[in-house]
Amino acid sequence: MITIGQLAGYIGVSIKTVRVYHDKGLLPEPDRDASGYRRYGANDAVALIKIRTLAEAGVPLARIRNLRAAGEEELRQALGEIDDELDARIRSL
Repeated sequence: MITIGQLAGYIGVSIKTVRVYHDKGLLPEPDRDASGYRRYGANDAVALIKIRTLAEAGVPLARIRNLRAAGEEELRQALGEIDDELDARIRSL
């Protein structure tokens, strides 16, 4: 288990970004240890990588939240749409 600072550092985001993702409902709040520190595991790191990747691709946070709750087929379709949108943006540039 790692701290919020370690998680943020490993993934390449700021601690503030992780906290914003908690506030927006994108990343669930983890359990805290006896000292009150958040403790993150591997699943949290994977979730944060997915969120960061989608955010960097220009996907709005509200849409990311919906995608996190989506089923496998809905997620596949949405990712295809995002890929198409990115291709269109690249062509327009």
